[in-house]
Amino acid sequence: MKRFSTKVRGVFARLRRDTAGVAAVEFGFIVPIMFFMFVGTIEFSQALTVDRRLTLAASSTADLIAQADRSGLTEAQVDRDLKIIEQLIAPYELERLYVKVISVIAQGTPGALNPTDFRVDWSRDSRGGTPHPRGEDYHDIPVGLLVGGESVIVGEATYNYTPLIFNYFIESAFNMTERFYLKPRNVICVHLKPINCVDGSTMS
Repeated sequence: MKRFSTKVRGVFARLRRDTAGVAAVEFGFIVPIMFFMFVGTIEFSQALTVDRRLTLAASSTADLIAQADRSGLTEAQVDRDLKIIEQLIAPYELERLYVKVISVIAQGTPGALNPTDFRVDWSRDSRGGTPHPRGEDYHDIPVGLLVGGESVIVGEATYNYTPLIFNYFIESAFNMTERFYLKPRNVICVHLKPINCVDGSTMS
């Protein structure tokens, strides 16, 4: 019995001293963690790049429209300016990007600090459509941005994003959205011909 006990103790002593295979076990624990960290870095980098391009698409289109002169713009001119997004979103899929430009006017007494509401004067989108009808209420104006009689050009961009690698785990895409507000540079509001944005009359 004593001899058997001595052999058992000897076996355990050898096991404690034997480090063969420890590195392999540790490697097996670390590899999955390193893999997901690597993949996560790639995914985050791509998502950040797309978001920056989306921000650029929203701000650049709104800025182009806000620079319009007193003569105003036609629908064809707005649609032409919206084509800038083709360059801004490359090399990512243009079909996943949707951009709209909206001219919003603060109703109420000109110069009043508390306009009664905000109304859409006109709108165009990157698909050649009119996403918001004239006269529709618009509720997404930050508090204090406008006073009565003022207007703002709103650029909204949405990208239907699909993860590059994690799409094996995330089955559905999700939308990234950016919105920018820019006041017209040269006029109180930007006319979309033939409608005069100030009084609603037909321009010559």
